Amino acid sequence: MLARLETARKEFFESLAGSALTFGTYTIGKGAAARKVLAVNNSDYGNRASLEISNAVAESIVGIRKGKKAAGQTLGDLFEKSVADFLQKSFLKLGHLRPGKWSIDHITSRSEQAVVGCEQYAHLGDLAKFCLEHRELAAALGNDYAISPDVIVTRNPETDKVIDSGGSFLANGLAMRSPLRESVNQLPILHACVSCKFTLRSDRSQNARSEALNLIRNRKGRTPHIVIVTAECLPSRLASLALGTGDIDCLYHIALPELIAAVDRLDFPDAKDMLDTMIAGRRIRDITDLPLDLAT
Repeated sequence: MLARLETARKEFFESLAGSALTFGTYTIGKGAAARKVLAVNNSDYGNRASLEISNAVAESIVGIRKGKKAAGQTLGDLFEKSVADFLQKSFLKLGHLRPGKWSIDHITSRSEQAVVGCEQYAHLGDLAKFCLEHRELAAALGNDYAISPDVIVTRNPETDKVIDSGGSFLANGLAMRSPLRESVNQLPILHACVSCKFTLRSDRSQNARSEALNLIRNRKGRTPHIVIVTAECLPSRLASLALGTGDIDCLYHIALPELIAAVDRLDFPDAKDMLDTMIAGRRIRDITDLPLDLAT
């Protein structure tokens, strides 16, 4: 019988296979030097290290499954949904470690900032409305307060009855401003923001860092977990987000054990050194670590 985490991982990979994660035939080079290569769509097939490492990881987790490469936005939505489904099947099974009424939502529309519906960021909704009414303020602020996560994990506030269920705890006139009390706050509490990056390029790395810093700067209350999940397999690109501290909690790879095995087997010493540095520095983990980290 498979453990729940193992089952969730297998189903996560199956959801990616043939949809978000597909193999195709691509042409590299020009003229007489042109040749066709079989490449998975999260690789930069013009980069030998990216091509070989990505192909090896994808083959080990889903096999060689060919399919039509999805358009950018569609691909992103497929990946985000798979990550959200994985957390539904894993984190929500850890209620014995982290009790509470939890929700995991895949944010499919970027027209509205999902975090403004959460207790720590509700004031940003008021700010956005004020900017619409006062264009000169909007011009001055720009979108420095904009936060549009891919997946959010929230906790609903608890009734006083639930809080007192372990024995009489609350007293009249005390703890009158804690957002955990439903009598004080009716908005969900943002527990985690999960940014999903199927691949990593320099612009995507910068966007993820900017959003993380906005979450930190614009909160009123506790900072939520700020994490990134990626299918990128080139260690130098992973390092663009993993190295350093202060913005994101950690970078999570969809298949870190398989990535380690592929880099160990293939002859790319620089890639191996970089991956070893990130692992030793506790800046990259496997996606199966994420449910437990969210329960911490």
